[in-house]
Amino acid sequence: MRFLTLPTLTILACGLLAAADSATVTYIDGNVAELSPNSGATLYLTNSQSMELKTPLHHVQIPYTQISKAELGSVMVHTADPEPLYKVWALPKRLMKSETQQMKLAFGDGKGQDQTMTLEMSKASADSVLGTIQRHSPKIANSTWWGDSIWKTNRNRESWGGAGTVAQK
Repeated sequence: MRFLTLPTLTILACGLLAAADSATVTYIDGNVAELSPNSGATLYLTNSQSMELKTPLHHVQIPYTQISKAELGSVMVHTADPEPLYKVWALPKRLMKSETQQMKLAFGDGKGQDQTMTLEMSKASADSVLGTIQRHSPKIANSTWWGDSIWKTNRNRESWGGAGTVAQK
C-alpha cells in the first residue's frame, strides 16, 4: 500500500500542474508602471474574475470587466541559429521552428486610467488566452461576431449604411 501512494501522489501533482491555466509571456510594450519592457512573466488565467500577470518582482491583476480591447497581432516564426551539417545531434533544432504571436490589451486600472499592454506568447497560448478573455469579458465578447460581415442587423447598421431591410428573428 505504501508503494502505491508515492506514484499516485506524483501523478496527481503532475495532473494539477498540467491543469493550471497559465502561459509564459514576454511583456513587450505598454504603459504599466510596474513592468519594464522585454521582461518575462507568467500569465495566470485561473480566476474567473481577473487574470494575473506575475513577474519575479511585480504582480499585476487585470479584471476581465475592465478589458476594453484584446486583439492578436501577426504570427512570428523563430528559427534556431544555423548549425553546421556535420552536427547530427542538432537535427531536431534545424527542423523545429517556434511560432509566437503578440496580443495587445487595453484596460482600465483601479484608478480609472487607461492602460495598454503588448504581450508576446506562443501561438497556441495566444489563441487560448484570447478565448478566455472573450468568454469572461462582456465588452470583448459583444464587439466581435463573425456574422456581422454576413447579415444586416441593427447591431451592425453603421457598417452597411443602414438602408434596406434588417434581418429579424
